[in-house]
Amino acid sequence: MTNSTKDFDILETLALRGGSYMHLPLHLARMRAAARHFAYPWPESRIAQALALLRERHAQGDWRIRLALSGDAHMELEAHPLPPTATPVRLQLAREPLANAVAHGDWVRFKTSRRGHYTDLQPTDASVYDTILFNEDGELTETTRGNIAALLDGRWVTPPLRCGLLPGVGRQVCLDRGRLAEQAIRLDDVPRTQGWAFVNSLRGWLDAELAD
Repeated sequence: MTNSTKDFDILETLALRGGSYMHLPLHLARMRAAARHFAYPWPESRIAQALALLRERHAQGDWRIRLALSGDAHMELEAHPLPPTATPVRLQLAREPLANAVAHGDWVRFKTSRRGHYTDLQPTDASVYDTILFNEDGELTETTRGNIAALLDGRWVTPPLRCGLLPGVGRQVCLDRGRLAEQAIRLDDVPRTQGWAFVNSLRGWLDAELAD
């Protein structure tokens, strides 16, 4: 652990669709790893009970579930309606790089409530869905809310973790299923990219286009 304070929450956001959590074991494994890294308590039985109760109360429809865990083991669990997303979504390139010290730091590697580096780069144009980030080495990393995929040379690729990005659950599912392969994507590759997609566990795979 590189930070001794516990003034932030560890987060997971996932979908509950028709009474079933999407990729729940992967989300809990990622959250458990973050708790271990930051030396947070891990109340697994309480989390499981709370998730089961929430599922019973929201057995119909699609829901966005937010799970937050604080340093004193306080847990918050919220459910919000999850409407469908019209595609293709529009993405824009960030106006400046994310500092390598941030891209390769704990607040990117783990999902927490310390998200200022993301909110500062979120779109201000309502027609743009999200911002594609890149590091100081000119490598694309992720968006402020998910991972990215690009169609290059006839195959779909996504940046490897070494570029500085959250190990997204939706990204991992696509890698495991062979829909994506890891490959560094540089700013120089953007003009020749044949297609784009936004990927996360909550929304799944969203076809995307790059804003001018």
